[in-house]
Amino acid sequence: MTTGDWCKILKTLEEVGQRCCEVLWIRPEQIDLEFIKNAVEVKGLKRIVSVGCGCGLLEWLLQAATGVHVIGIEIDPNYWNSKYFNRTKLKYIPLLFPQDEGFNSALLDKNAVLLFCYFNNRKAFNKYIDKYLGSCVIIIGPGLDSGRHTDPQPFDVDFKKDWTLVDSKEIRDSKDFIAVYVRKI
Repeated sequence: MTTGDWCKILKTLEEVGQRCCEVLWIRPEQIDLEFIKNAVEVKGLKRIVSVGCGCGLLEWLLQAATGVHVIGIEIDPNYWNSKYFNRTKLKYIPLLFPQDEGFNSALLDKNAVLLFCYFNNRKAFNKYIDKYLGSCVIIIGPGLDSGRHTDPQPFDVDFKKDWTLVDSKEIRDSKDFIAVYVRKI
């Protein structure tokens, strides 16, 4: 999907409340999308590589609302191309898979921010971080006592050993947070 009314989608997400989790884990407002864009631009970076982006609705919203370029990374092309994939869930952005040319270079891109939204696989997360050559990571997920879980969480103590939290923002009053980290030198 390359065109569409992103404002209408944000309004719909606001109206449907928590039911939106079928296609998007978070319910961002325009200010949240601008917050992410600013994190990219302040660091002098050019794009976002979103790991485990699913259908890519958040990433499409980021591109449509702010103009920041986003690349989506997924692991299993068989799921996305199988008869079991729910065809009502669109792929909003093109996805790169491990066998695709450009997959590894996207992860090694020093001019890109790595984004993890509601990621829930610490072992895979650590592998991505170990490969990543860039300087900025954004983690979106639930705060403590939200009743939801991700691994890593936005304010993960273990992750802070090699990275410094430089900014964060709650999304609405949802107990979901955007956490921006830079690599310690």
